[in-house]
Amino acid sequence: MWAYITSHSSLLLRSEMKYPDQDDYSENTSYNIDLEFWSVSYINTPTYLYEITIKEITQKELPADIDKELLKYNMKIFELESTGRKYYIIAGGLLVGKNSWINQDRIFDYNLNLKHDEILASTD
Repeated sequence: MWAYITSHSSLLLRSEMKYPDQDDYSENTSYNIDLEFWSVSYINTPTYLYEITIKEITQKELPADIDKELLKYNMKIFELESTGRKYYIIAGGLLVGKNSWINQDRIFDYNLNLKHDEILASTD
């Protein structure tokens, strides 16, 4: 978990990136992947996730202990799986971006959207 901005309900999950001064650095694989969620109403993830898969699920697939009232206003349910465990994020949408920035502290710009080197996927 890289950042959560309460005032804008924005969540950023970011993979680690190798830098030129680190072992196993390669220009071909030196990038990170950002999962940028907006209008977040629910987060149930640990601070570190490994080898994740993510998919959008329906309300019927949501565990019973999560409040269905969080789904108002066309919210989407994202299921993240890591090391055999499932976690959930309820948000307005998700953008997946690829970046190779050297400035690792970049979070969100003033428009609340990162400028990614490449957009890999996005929900409406």
